[in-house]
Amino acid sequence: MFREWCVQAALLVTGICSGALVAAGMFAFVTMIGVVTRMAAYTKSIRHVLLYEDLVVLGAAVGNVLFLYEPVFSLPDEGATLRLILGFFAGVNVGCLSIALAELLDVVPIFARRIKLNRGLTAFVLTFAFGKFVGAVIDLFF
Repeated sequence: MFREWCVQAALLVTGICSGALVAAGMFAFVTMIGVVTRMAAYTKSIRHVLLYEDLVVLGAAVGNVLFLYEPVFSLPDEGATLRLILGFFAGVNVGCLSIALAELLDVVPIFARRIKLNRGLTAFVLTFAFGKFVGAVIDLFF
Protein backbone atom coordinates (compact mmCIF):
# COMPACT_ATOMS: atom_id res chain seq x y z
CA MET A 1 0.00 0.00 0.00
CA PHE A 2 2.72 2.47 0.98
CA ARG A 3 4.80 1.54 -2.06
CA GLU A 4 1.85 2.12 -4.39
CA TRP A 5 1.26 5.51 -2.78
CA CYS A 6 4.93 6.43 -3.27
CA VAL A 7 4.78 5.44 -6.94
CA GLN A 8 1.64 7.54 -7.47
CA ALA A 9 3.23 10.51 -5.66
CA ALA A 10 6.36 10.23 -7.80
CA LEU A 11 4.24 10.10 -10.96
CA LEU A 12 2.31 13.15 -9.80
CA VAL A 13 5.46 15.17 -9.13
CA THR A 14 7.04 14.05 -12.42
CA GLY A 15 3.91 14.92 -14.38
CA ILE A 16 3.54 18.36 -12.83
CA CYS A 17 7.22 19.19 -13.31
CA SER A 18 7.22 17.95 -16.90
CA GLY A 19 4.10 19.93 -17.71
CA ALA A 20 5.54 23.05 -16.13
CA LEU A 21 8.76 22.70 -18.11
CA VAL A 22 6.96 22.21 -21.41
CA ALA A 23 4.63 25.15 -20.70
CA ALA A 24 7.55 27.37 -19.69
CA GLY A 25 9.44 26.43 -22.85
CA MET A 26 6.40 27.14 -25.02
CA PHE A 27 5.75 30.54 -23.47
CA ALA A 28 9.45 31.42 -23.61
CA PHE A 29 9.37 30.57 -27.31
CA VAL A 30 6.22 32.67 -27.89
CA THR A 31 7.78 35.55 -25.97
CA MET A 32 11.09 35.24 -27.80
CA ILE A 33 9.54 35.47 -31.25
CA GLY A 34 7.28 38.27 -30.04
CA VAL A 35 3.93 37.01 -31.29
CA VAL A 36 1.85 38.89 -28.73
CA THR A 37 3.72 42.19 -28.98
CA ARG A 38 3.74 42.10 -32.78
CA MET A 39 0.02 41.37 -32.93
CA ALA A 40 -0.61 44.24 -30.49
CA ALA A 41 1.61 46.56 -32.54
CA TYR A 42 -0.12 45.63 -35.81
CA THR A 43 -3.56 46.25 -34.29
CA LYS A 44 -2.34 49.48 -32.67
CA SER A 45 -3.37 48.29 -29.20
CA ILE A 46 0.06 48.02 -27.61
CA ARG A 47 -1.28 49.50 -24.36
CA HIS A 48 -3.20 46.23 -23.79
CA VAL A 49 -0.21 43.90 -24.30
CA LEU A 50 -0.21 42.74 -20.65
CA LEU A 51 -3.89 41.80 -20.95
CA TYR A 52 -3.11 39.88 -24.15
CA GLU A 53 -0.31 37.98 -22.44
CA ASP A 54 -2.59 37.12 -19.52
CA LEU A 55 -5.23 35.89 -21.96
CA VAL A 56 -2.66 33.70 -23.74
CA VAL A 57 -1.76 32.05 -20.43
CA LEU A 58 -5.44 31.68 -19.50
CA GLY A 59 -6.23 30.19 -22.90
CA ALA A 60 -3.41 27.67 -22.57
CA ALA A 61 -4.59 26.68 -19.09
CA VAL A 62 -8.22 26.26 -20.19
CA GLY A 63 -7.11 24.36 -23.28
CA ASN A 64 -5.06 21.98 -21.16
CA VAL A 65 -7.96 21.37 -18.79
CA LEU A 66 -10.31 20.68 -21.70
CA PHE A 67 -7.73 18.38 -23.29
CA LEU A 68 -7.11 16.42 -20.09
CA TYR A 69 -10.66 16.03 -18.81
CA GLU A 70 -12.52 15.91 -22.14
CA PRO A 71 -15.82 17.31 -20.89
CA VAL A 72 -18.97 15.92 -22.47
CA PHE A 73 -21.57 18.47 -23.48
CA SER A 74 -25.15 17.33 -23.08
CA LEU A 75 -26.58 19.04 -26.16
CA PRO A 76 -25.00 17.99 -29.47
CA ASP A 77 -25.51 21.41 -31.05
CA GLU A 78 -23.71 23.20 -28.22
CA GLY A 79 -20.85 20.73 -28.35
CA ALA A 80 -20.44 21.16 -32.11
CA THR A 81 -20.57 24.94 -31.83
CA LEU A 82 -18.04 24.98 -29.01
CA ARG A 83 -15.72 22.67 -30.97
CA LEU A 84 -16.04 24.97 -33.96
CA ILE A 85 -15.17 28.05 -31.89
CA LEU A 86 -12.27 26.33 -30.10
CA GLY A 87 -11.01 24.97 -33.42
CA PHE A 88 -11.09 28.44 -34.94
CA PHE A 89 -9.06 29.93 -32.09
CA ALA A 90 -6.62 27.01 -32.14
CA GLY A 91 -6.13 27.60 -35.86
CA VAL A 92 -5.53 31.31 -35.29
CA ASN A 93 -2.97 30.42 -32.61
CA VAL A 94 -1.09 27.98 -34.84
CA GLY A 95 -1.24 30.40 -37.76
CA CYS A 96 0.12 33.29 -35.71
CA LEU A 97 2.92 31.12 -34.37
CA SER A 98 3.88 29.89 -37.84
CA ILE A 99 3.81 33.33 -39.40
CA ALA A 100 5.74 34.86 -36.49
CA LEU A 101 8.37 32.13 -36.68
CA ALA A 102 8.62 32.49 -40.44
CA GLU A 103 8.95 36.26 -40.05
CA LEU A 104 11.57 35.85 -37.35
CA LEU A 105 13.65 33.60 -39.55
CA ASP A 106 12.90 35.65 -42.71
CA VAL A 107 11.85 32.46 -44.47
CA VAL A 108 9.39 33.99 -46.92
CA PRO A 109 11.64 36.80 -48.26
CA ILE A 110 14.64 34.49 -48.59
CA PHE A 111 12.56 31.81 -50.34
CA ALA A 112 10.98 34.42 -52.64
CA ARG A 113 14.44 35.70 -53.65
CA ARG A 114 15.74 32.19 -54.28
CA ILE A 115 12.89 31.25 -56.60
CA LYS A 116 13.02 34.75 -58.15
CA LEU A 117 9.45 35.61 -57.20
CA ASN A 118 9.03 39.29 -58.07
CA ARG A 119 5.24 39.60 -58.04
CA GLY A 120 2.47 37.74 -56.25
CA LEU A 121 4.08 37.31 -52.84
CA THR A 122 0.72 37.94 -51.15
CA ALA A 123 -0.93 35.23 -53.22
CA PHE A 124 1.99 32.93 -52.44
CA VAL A 125 1.55 33.37 -48.66
CA LEU A 126 -2.25 33.09 -48.90
CA THR A 127 -1.85 29.85 -50.84
CA PHE A 128 0.23 28.43 -47.99
CA ALA A 129 -2.45 29.52 -45.50
CA PHE A 130 -5.22 27.99 -47.61
CA GLY A 131 -3.29 24.73 -47.91
CA LYS A 132 -2.84 24.66 -44.15
CA PHE A 133 -6.60 25.25 -43.74
CA VAL A 134 -7.54 22.47 -46.17
CA GLY A 135 -5.13 20.08 -44.45
CA ALA A 136 -6.62 20.90 -41.05
CA VAL A 137 -10.18 20.37 -42.32
CA ILE A 138 -9.23 17.03 -43.90
CA ASP A 139 -7.50 15.98 -40.67
CA LEU A 140 -10.51 17.02 -38.61
CA PHE A 141 -13.23 15.34 -40.62
CA PHE A 142 -11.50 12.30 -42.15
